[in-house]
Amino acid sequence: MSQDVTIKIADATVDQLRWFATAVLGVDLGPNPNIRIETLRSKISAAGYQRDDITVPDTIGTPAAAAAPAGETPAHAVDPGSYQRGPRAKIVIARDEKPGGDRPVFVAVNGKSMLIPRAEPCDVGLPYVEALLHATQTLYDMDEEGNITSREVPLYPMQILSMPAAA
Repeated sequence: MSQDVTIKIADATVDQLRWFATAVLGVDLGPNPNIRIETLRSKISAAGYQRDDITVPDTIGTPAAAAAPAGETPAHAVDPGSYQRGPRAKIVIARDEKPGGDRPVFVAVNGKSMLIPRAEPCDVGLPYVEALLHATQTLYDMDEEGNITSREVPLYPMQILSMPAAA
């Protein structure tokens, strides 16, 4: 069973940075298998990630991970205990008219956090989708007679493009 490790971005390998950028931040790195480490660091920064360390599975970037047979799925890819590696849904979070409405959305579930970019499809773990569905705000309206009514609206309007198949 793999464990998560926290490492400095400056000390991370290309594989670790690639995994973090795609699995945690939802950054599309394109088809280039030979992406440079400086490019990965700049894409992570451009996605709004501001810390100087990242958390990745200890099997990413190690010789044991590279030695996994091609027909076998690595344990970290199907570990249901991690929100960032379990079943995933494809979502799009809409831009907002309010200030900061173009910034990525920070979502945390039980201490595991990620930034989800707005207005572009990205894969996120199901617990993050559920957290976004439950993130609401209360709006109050007053009618002509002075009666106040309230309604719950999504804090981050999103569209669910696909959900994983039922097991």
